[in-house]
Amino acid sequence: MSEQVEIRLPEAADAAGLLALLERLQRESDTFTLADADDPISVVQEAEQLAQIAQSSAHFLLVASLGDQLIGVLSIAPTPQGNVGELGVAVEKAYWHQGIGTALVDEALYWAQTASSLQAIGLIVQTRNLAAMKLYQKLGFVRTATPPETVTDDDGEHVTAVEMVYPLTAD
Repeated sequence: MSEQVEIRLPEAADAAGLLALLERLQRESDTFTLADADDPISVVQEAEQLAQIAQSSAHFLLVASLGDQLIGVLSIAPTPQGNVGELGVAVEKAYWHQGIGTALVDEALYWAQTASSLQAIGLIVQTRNLAAMKLYQKLGFVRTATPPETVTDDDGEHVTAVEMVYPLTAD
């Protein structure tokens, strides 16, 4: 394969490809869940959202592409606290264990430290997703004191998940 994976900001022209990627990711992983999966949006709406995200200091979106095909995505969205961004990342299964997830998270943390209005990045990770937990720890995320919680995956299975955080400001 002569093409290289590119980590980049999405453009409006990526809207259809991004929606298709999200659909593929939802089908192939039981640890990836879309918050608004029951309320699909159009390509035009997705393009508008991409433009809004590009202007935000609290929202962030990256894609991993191989040629014209999107193969991974990362998002940061503010939580109700406002000063904490929730991180979500997913890569198509065919491209796991190739450093793509690490590259996406690393770029997002750089953005969070240098250009965001956030004070921390947090996430909830299923404890059965050992590769993700190891990645987050390697990049500097720490488990919070919040007790583990039970979440329901797309198959209706109850699984244990923990909260992790990456502080952006000194205490």
